[in-house]
Amino acid sequence: MDIFFPTQTLSLFQAFAPCFTAPSFAYFQSYMWALMVVEGRKCMTRLARCAFFHQRDLSSWERFLAEHRWSLSAVTDRLVTLVVSQLGDTLQVHGAYLLGKDTTLVAKTAKRMPGVQKWKDHSHNADRGAYMIGHHWNLVGLISPWESRWLCWPLVMRLVPGLKGARQWMVGDAVEPMSFWDAAIAAILELTRCLGEASIRVVADAYYSKAPFLNGLVARGIHVISRLRKDAVGWDDPAPRPPGTRGRKPRHGRQWTLASLLSEQTPTQERLTLYGKLTEVVFVTRDVWLRDVAQKVRVVVLEGAKESCILVSTDLTLSALQIIELYGARFSIELTIRDLKQHFGLGDYQCTTTLAILRFVHLACLGFCLWRLALLEHLEAGWLQVTSARVSLPEAPLSFQRGRRALRAWATRQIIFANATPGADMEKIERDHEPLLQMLM
Repeated sequence: MDIFFPTQTLSLFQAFAPCFTAPSFAYFQSYMWALMVVEGRKCMTRLARCAFFHQRDLSSWERFLAEHRWSLSAVTDRLVTLVVSQLGDTLQVHGAYLLGKDTTLVAKTAKRMPGVQKWKDHSHNADRGAYMIGHHWNLVGLISPWESRWLCWPLVMRLVPGLKGARQWMVGDAVEPMSFWDAAIAAILELTRCLGEASIRVVADAYYSKAPFLNGLVARGIHVISRLRKDAVGWDDPAPRPPGTRGRKPRHGRQWTLASLLSEQTPTQERLTLYGKLTEVVFVTRDVWLRDVAQKVRVVVLEGAKESCILVSTDLTLSALQIIELYGARFSIELTIRDLKQHFGLGDYQCTTTLAILRFVHLACLGFCLWRLALLEHLEAGWLQVTSARVSLPEAPLSFQRGRRALRAWATRQIIFANATPGADMEKIERDHEPLLQMLM
């Protein structure tokens, strides 16, 4: 089996051997290999058929997800440890780990699947309608800088609790159902548990700028960068009261419509790299109180082409430019969700048990991270230097399509050269089989 993995990538997969029994690890390696090689849908039937070097019945592959004794938590812990050790200090962004938080919908109609129900679709895609039947997932990943862009490493996925299914519970002195915010915070804490005592910030879109989310994380020492509504308001500290004044002390001072700060204060104009381009930004900054938020926050109001953009940070040590930069890094999680669905079959599961579904989506995240690490560490490796007549435009260095084509070519060469004699002319054999390689790529 190992001959079908480029030599440089084997150590990444071997790092997970302690998490599995020997038979289960063979399934795991084959599964990771098939995730990269298979085009289109990544259902279990196609993955099992593709892994020709591990011939097992389809029911045996299904039992790997539903019944084999391996711990999803142990695999997640090992993945976080591997990503942190491989990326090192690049994960420290302005002195702290940066986590991306978002949700994604996966359409499912099978009634036998747990948690399938009707969800509000916020994508504004007219073709999909206002609602979707399926699963709603919390996704949390580490964000790291790379050249002039950001990379998101998806590490934890959990179902969002709904009104009818996918209920999750908090157990303490009493048992009570989780709210949307409880589940979002729990998914983040699942990842922070693996990161130890390090400083952590979370960047999330405007939906997460609500008091339950901000207060829940700040109480645990985790800061949040998000975006506020365009009609958001804030308050200054109350003005000092003259001595001897009677009555209750006011909680807040002057109220501001935050979008109006651009005209009320003198804006600052600076340049920074945003979304991979050097961009000029015009902004004002103010520390204010928000309704129901337990501490003061820093607000950055950016001038936009049509309307202002209001960013918020619970970390008052960050400058305005750092807040803008970190919120810009949030877009990497959108690209990650796209690639998870297009290249690793995030929404292609057909399982009917909760454990199998959780394992399927986490293995998709695991495959994403491992193959991206392989591409990132070995950009100039020989096995990746494969060209195809069908590719006319330059490809991104970390393109998964590039990796898929190179892995297919590697496996094909191993099959062709397996029975070659020791003194064979390998260059001639490869030239003779070049048409076959081109068709596969």
